[in-house]
Amino acid sequence: MIIMMLGLALFLNAFTTYAITNQMKVLSDLNMPVGQGITRMYSIQQMQQNSFDDAITYQKLSNQKNYETAKIQFESHSNEWNYEIKKIKDLTNTFLNYDLDDDTTKDLTIMNTNLSEIESIHLQYIQKVGQVFNAYDNNKANNPDTTITAIKSQQNQINLKTILLNDEVQKLTDSLNAGVEESKQKSFTLQMIIIASTGVMSLALGYFLNLINKDLVREVIKKTRSLQNANKKLERMNVLKDDFINIASHELKSPLHPIYGFVELARNGDIGSEEALAGISKQARQLEEVANRILDVSRIDNGILYLSYEKFSLSDLLIEISSSYRLNLDKKITIETILEKGIDIEADRVRIGQVIRNVINNALKFTERGNIKIIMQSNIQKNFVEVTISDSGPGIHQDILPNLFNKFITKGPKSESWNGNGLGLYLSREIINAHGGHIFAYNNKDVGATFKFTIPIMKHLNTKELHQKIMN
Repeated sequence: MIIMMLGLALFLNAFTTYAITNQMKVLSDLNMPVGQGITRMYSIQQMQQNSFDDAITYQKLSNQKNYETAKIQFESHSNEWNYEIKKIKDLTNTFLNYDLDDDTTKDLTIMNTNLSEIESIHLQYIQKVGQVFNAYDNNKANNPDTTITAIKSQQNQINLKTILLNDEVQKLTDSLNAGVEESKQKSFTLQMIIIASTGVMSLALGYFLNLINKDLVREVIKKTRSLQNANKKLERMNVLKDDFINIASHELKSPLHPIYGFVELARNGDIGSEEALAGISKQARQLEEVANRILDVSRIDNGILYLSYEKFSLSDLLIEISSSYRLNLDKKITIETILEKGIDIEADRVRIGQVIRNVINNALKFTERGNIKIIMQSNIQKNFVEVTISDSGPGIHQDILPNLFNKFITKGPKSESWNGNGLGLYLSREIINAHGGHIFAYNNKDVGATFKFTIPIMKHLNTKELHQKIMN
C-alpha cells in the first residue's frame, strides 16, 4: 500500500511537471514573440497610414513624383504587415496543437479569431485604398472624400483591435501564470495528503519514505530542468552548426584561394614579397569582414543582436562616411550630400554606420560612372528621419527586387555573379527593423536605383507605453 501511494505521488509529480512545462513553454515561446509581433504590426500600420496621408497630400499638390514614392511605400508596408500577421497566426496555430488546458486553448482560439478579423478589415482597407489610387491614376477622383472617410474609419478599427489584441496577450499571460501557480498548489496539497496517509499506516516507515520521496522529487525536478536546458542548448547549437557550415563553406573559400595564389607567386619569384604581402593583407581583411558578417547573421537569427543606444548627429555620421569614400573614388564617380543639419537621433551609431556603408557599397558596385546622391531629412512631428541614397547605375531587375533584402542574393538578372557575399542588405534590413524603422528600394524613372530607410529620432516605445499613449 505504501509503495502504491509512493508511486501515485511520483506519477502526480511527473504529470504536474509536464503540465507546468507545457504552460511555461507557451509563456516563453509564444507570448513574447506574439507581443513583439503585435507591436511591429501597430508600427507598420502607422507608417502605412502616414504613407497614405502623404500620397493624398501630394496628389492634391500635383506632386506626381512624391505621390508615386508614397504609393510604393504604402505597398511595401502592406507586404510587411501581411508578413507579420502571418507569423503570429502560424505561431498561434502551432500552439493550438499542444496539449494545453481548456482555458488556454480557448484564449488562443479567440486570439486567432481576432487576428483573422483584423486581417479581413486590413484587406478591405487595402482594397479601398487601391480604389482611391486607381481613381487618381485614371483622373476619375472627382469626390473621393467618402471613400477616404471610410478608409480612416477602417484605420481606426485596425488600430483599436490591435491594441485590444495586445490586451488579450496580457490576459493569456496572466491566465498561464495563474494556471502554473494553481497546478503547483494542487500538486503540493495532494502530495501532503498522500504523505500524511502513509504516516498513519506506519509512522516510522512513512517518515523514512517521506524523506526518500522528497529526495526523489528534488532529483526529478533537478534532472528535468537540467535535461530541458541541455535540449535547448543542443537545439541552438545544432542550428548554429548548420548555419555556420553552410555559410562558411560558401563564403570563406573565396578569400583563401587568392591568398594561396599570392604565396605561390611569391615562392616562384613572379612577384615581390611586398606585393604578395599587400595582396594577402587585403584578402585577410576581406576574410575578417566575411567572418564578422556571419557572426552578425547568427546573432540576428538567434535573436541576440544587441543595440547600444546613444545620442548622435546623423548628418555628421553621413559626412564622415561619405568623406572616407571620396578619398578612394575614381574620378568618374562623385558623391553628393544634401543633409539637414542639427538633427540628433537616439540609436546605435556603429550599426547605423554599418547600414550606410552597406548601401553605399551596393551603389558603388553598380555605378561605373556618374553620381551618388545622399539626402537626409527629418519629420519631427512623426518622430522619424529619412535617408535616401540614389545611384546612376543600371537599376534593379524586377525579378531581384522582391528578394533584394534576403540572404545570399548574389545573382544578377542575367545570372552573372556579383561581388560580395549577399549578406550586407539582409543585415541592413534587420538592423533597421531592430531600431523600429523601415528600409526599401525602388528603381528610378530615368536611370539607377534608390534606397531609403527611416529610423525613429527617439527610441521607439515598447508595447505597454504605446498602449498608454494611444489610450490617453
